[in-house]
Amino acid sequence: MPVQPNFDPDHLYFVTTKAENHFHLFKHESIIRILLDSPHYLRISRHMQLFVFVIMPNHIHLIGKFSKEFSLSEMIRDFKRHTARQIIRQLQAENRNDTLEILQRMNKDPRQMFKIWEDRYDARDVFSIQFLEQKMDYIHHNPCQSHWNLAKLPEEYPWSSARFYIEDKPTIIPVDDVRDILV
Repeated sequence: MPVQPNFDPDHLYFVTTKAENHFHLFKHESIIRILLDSPHYLRISRHMQLFVFVIMPNHIHLIGKFSKEFSLSEMIRDFKRHTARQIIRQLQAENRNDTLEILQRMNKDPRQMFKIWEDRYDARDVFSIQFLEQKMDYIHHNPCQSHWNLAKLPEEYPWSSARFYIEDKPTIIPVDDVRDILV
């Protein structure tokens, strides 16, 4: 069951979702691109504003504002469904049978063949500027934590929005500037 505040389309949300069993599935660029293309599409189709993001080897964090047309849980459900199908297709195209076998073994649901995502997700209402700044800092420094060691500096990690906020340079996908709504 997802942890979700009472959804308010006027609020920002800090969202986290994880790969099943914390499996390090999101390490290859082809898979990461799938995970980036989906929120990018939602952003350009005006279903969400994407302010902050990071793609980690086994989870995703983002801060966004979601349209009132769909509930947050519907958006996350559709994101997971779409990306799961695309990831499986990509793994099959790359003949990554070892990874597909692991995903198949993790699956306990007879209605599906592979398990990509945990069933739950976490969504926290961004209730203050301090909370927003804390979560932005956490998201951008996540790749630099010693147990990940994916980058020395947040802005060096290509799969996040850190470059935009720290160096004022473009990121791998465009983001909406959260500073514009704070003014």
